[in-house]
Amino acid sequence: WHYPFENKEEFERRFPADYISEAVDQTRGWFYTLSALSTILFDKPAFKNCIVLGLVCDKDGKKMSKHVGNVVAPADVLTKQGADAVR
Repeated sequence: WHYPFENKEEFERRFPADYISEAVDQTRGWFYTLSALSTILFDKPAFKNCIVLGLVCDKDGKKMSKHVGNVVAPADVLTKQGADAVR
């Protein structure tokens, strides 16, 4: 958007964002960074509302992660357990 050199009106019309949505594990990193930078640069919050998503855990209670390799394919769950169990 090249703010403040271009699209200043568009930026000001959309800022701050109506909401931001992230997983709970992003609160110390991404949420904090947005809040700190917005306060420093514009003296107001970066977003009006915050939607925090929970985490899906594996059978041992650990966060599912592609990096760790403990994810379960949704199609496999639907085939084995059915759609009602996933709702």
